[in-house]
Amino acid sequence: MAEITRLAPSATKPVVRVHLDGSFWATLPVGLVADEHLRVGEDLTDARRASLEQRAQTEQAFAYAVRSLDFRMASRAKMGERLTRKGYAPSVITQTLERCDALGILNDDALARGRARRLMEEGQAPYSARQRLRKQGFAPEVVEGALDEAYANFDAEAVARRLLESRPSTTKTRQRAYAFLARRGFGPDVIGRVTAELAPAATKTAAARGALDVAALEKQVRRRYPTAGSDAGAGRRAYAYCVRHGATSVQTQQLLQRLRDG
Repeated sequence: MAEITRLAPSATKPVVRVHLDGSFWATLPVGLVADEHLRVGEDLTDARRASLEQRAQTEQAFAYAVRSLDFRMASRAKMGERLTRKGYAPSVITQTLERCDALGILNDDALARGRARRLMEEGQAPYSARQRLRKQGFAPEVVEGALDEAYANFDAEAVARRLLESRPSTTKTRQRAYAFLARRGFGPDVIGRVTAELAPAATKTAAARGALDVAALEKQVRRRYPTAGSDAGAGRRAYAYCVRHGATSVQTQQLLQRLRDG
């Protein structure tokens, strides 16, 4: 049992410094002090002190979540990560997320749809958008629903052509165009067709530079991208690497097949 000996409201923040038995104990939100009808001279049991501390932590976590969302919207998972980094207990984080859900300020479906539309407008292909949304903490089913809506009328070849036409520097060589589109998540078939149309004159063929040493290239790919045979992202990067180093589409596909076969 401890007696409240002082309640000192802050002059700048909506909090009250609570003193028990003459010593500072905790800083509580003004609303919590009012709800609990705390007063000087009142005795607090250990159980009530623990309850007040828990509620204070929850209020602080919720206030942080709201401020954080004002600065940058986040998925439910990402908000949980933010609260974890701030040091809040798992039980406090769960209560805070549930409160945010109840108030509708965490809406993964709406947020994912908005971000998917923005990625589509920026010229990111579905593969790239999918990876980005998953890294932002959205659940797989939320990501797929957002992509289905945003990319319903997405013409990959038309978008790829527009991107290259708007960035002349990317078409100086076919290899550069390949790499640029691969980073945006376009597939090898689309990249091959588009770059063949837009940059045939700029293509530096393997014959012009000398015969390509496929065995040496494969050795480099295996060293740089050891998971290219099993990981789609690594496979795309390996594909772009091969093209940049003079391999034809057929040579590259054959090389990647050997990686998949082990």
